[in-house]
Amino acid sequence: MQTRPVPGTDLQLSVLALGGWLTIGGAVADAESMRMLRSAVDGGINFVDLADIYADGAAERVVGRFLREHGDATLVVSSKVFWPTSTDPADRGLSRRHIHASIDRSLQHLGRSHLDLYFCHREDPTVSLAETVQAMGDLVAAGKVRAWGTSCWRPATLQRAHRLAAELGVAPPRIEQPQYSLLRRTPELEVIPCCRQLGMAVVAFSPMAGGVLTGKYLDGVPAGSRGATSRWLDEYRGADSERAVRAFVALCREHALAPAVVALAWVMQQPGLTAAIQGASSEAQLRSNLAAATLVLPPALQQALGWLFPCRRSPWWRRALRKVFGRR
Repeated sequence: MQTRPVPGTDLQLSVLALGGWLTIGGAVADAESMRMLRSAVDGGINFVDLADIYADGAAERVVGRFLREHGDATLVVSSKVFWPTSTDPADRGLSRRHIHASIDRSLQHLGRSHLDLYFCHREDPTVSLAETVQAMGDLVAAGKVRAWGTSCWRPATLQRAHRLAAELGVAPPRIEQPQYSLLRRTPELEVIPCCRQLGMAVVAFSPMAGGVLTGKYLDGVPAGSRGATSRWLDEYRGADSERAVRAFVALCREHALAPAVVALAWVMQQPGLTAAIQGASSEAQLRSNLAAATLVLPPALQQALGWLFPCRRSPWWRRALRKVFGRR
């Protein structure tokens, strides 16, 4: 599988990654999670994306068990810090205290002395950005993190973070992880161009729009699916989205291609993208998705997808921040 570099580091990421949100250690049983991880590595995936909040730490523990049993030192493992993992009011955000406490807990779960990548899971308006940049830079200097990154940060904040890192003499963020798919192309407007200017890698999460682009929600919400257990997918729903997804599924059938594979391949082939994180919920699904890493979309199909899914702005990140801080 093709790999792409994280600028400013010696890290190389496979263009297709495996994510642990709502799957590894959570909706997917441990035994199946272990099989998925083995199939991912065998299929050329070298990047597993986690967070301390995923399955209340179980995702990290399952991957830690996999690393102990298989000893795959080539696997690039990431985690994230921001969201609360307990009822303690201090156990959230991007303060120095929380960052240092969270990295130690994640490393304990994984059974490792360091993380390859460590992401600030969101922006934190309640903490000085200088404090966050210093704390993350200190982790790199201490060898606990090979490189740090961000997720869903605005371009202005990324630019400030780089300026502060230079002033403080610490490592800047090297990678951004936005929510990016055919149904959410907003990062193309500012985030991806900003990352290219700053020399940052870009790794997309939810490239299949939480499964919406597979077409599985067109005729109702299957029991036990992500849509049945979370309101997170509501942002993808609506008459316009449904019409576009129906047309997308039909278009994929015309080309004898699986919608999930096309959605993943489209993201991986966009300018400025380093990798796409798939959230497979079974070994069979993961094996099917691996085809996206080698699929070259025909120009006519690329053009049709551009017409079906135009780029639109969305204030979704403001809603996410209000959930935690009750402010805009």
